[in-house]
Amino acid sequence: MPWRNGRGVTLEIAREPATGEEFTWRLSLAQIDTDCDFSAYPGYRRALVLAAGDSLRLRFRGHGSRSLGPARRCARFEGDWKTHCAVPEGPCTDLSLIVRGSSVSRPACILRAPMVLRISSTRRVVLAKGLHGALFAIDGSAAVTEFAGARSRSLHTRDTLLLSPGAERILTVRSIGPSSAQLALLRWRAGRDCAAP
Repeated sequence: MPWRNGRGVTLEIAREPATGEEFTWRLSLAQIDTDCDFSAYPGYRRALVLAAGDSLRLRFRGHGSRSLGPARRCARFEGDWKTHCAVPEGPCTDLSLIVRGSSVSRPACILRAPMVLRISSTRRVVLAKGLHGALFAIDGSAAVTEFAGARSRSLHTRDTLLLSPGAERILTVRSIGPSSAQLALLRWRAGRDCAAP
């Protein structure tokens, strides 16, 4: 689908609700070919992971800047910040999570800082009670098991595993390829996960 400002195109991975113009949260991939401004999302919070490419520079008017690359892939910022991005070393792809924020009528928005997990053997990851989760394979392959005795699910490059809110879980993540895997972990709860007005 096109960006709100018409400057690019986004591939939606998942969102709530699944249809309609408004959403409480949306996870998507965006290809950025040239320097441009991001669309504004007042009332939302954003998390971004550099999924492909060598350099993505974000400038937040009045709020500083952040340079992303293979060693530091993640950023978190407010949806109403005027954000400009630059791609000095060529096109990039970003994984973007946009979550409806808190207000008097919709308290308790949670958007954890994204994490990049480098899996060379096995690692355990905690998903707190009541949070949505997503694992996105930046590169490599991994098997994910949600609890003891459960069947594992495989992730390969650009696959996404969505985890619904529930009781606290300890995920077991195991590399299954010839080399280590890199996964992005996102965790969130929209403001009471209620529908937009």
